[in-house]
Amino acid sequence: MPIDQSKVRVDGIYSAGNNQHRKVVRIKSGNVYWESRSGNLQNDWAPGHTLASPTPAAKFAEDCTGIISLPS
Repeated sequence: MPIDQSKVRVDGIYSAGNNQHRKVVRIKSGNVYWESRSGNLQNDWAPGHTLASPTPAAKFAEDCTGIISLPS
């Protein structure tokens, strides 16, 4: 089930399909810049997209299945 787009925040960590974790590093002009890693391996964060193709916020929220943590 998608998350609410209003919950997408810089430094928030979200779950997505295939046990992927996504961390938002920047939001600009309605687009989300994010990094990803495996939820199983807890490996280093790596870019989740090319810099030229950030994900629209609505699509990012639709692709996420849960909230792992939000910034305080």
